Amino acid sequence: MASRRKLKQTIKFVSSELVTDIYFRCLMSKKLDDQKVDSLVVEIMALNREFVLRVNRPDGKNNTKIVKAYFRKLFADWQKAMEKIIKEIESL
Repeated sequence: MASRRKLKQTIKFVSSELVTDIYFRCLMSKKLDDQKVDSLVVEIMALNREFVLRVNRPDGKNNTKIVKAYFRKLFADWQKAMEKIIKEIESL
């Protein structure tokens, strides 16, 4: 990771793109369930907040090995969460 700032920007950018994609799908298809769309957007924003907060609080500030492991796990967790969201978006 180059910096926390860039990681937070990436998380926010991907989240906003997913929400944009959901609303674009709503505009293109009138058959989508509004409740499901709204709950998906809320879930994306909750994940966005969770991961941005996790970026701000790394474990073991003085030990670089612990910090690197923390950010690797954070990034892996974020990727898994985004894959799950993308699958849910595709199933709309």
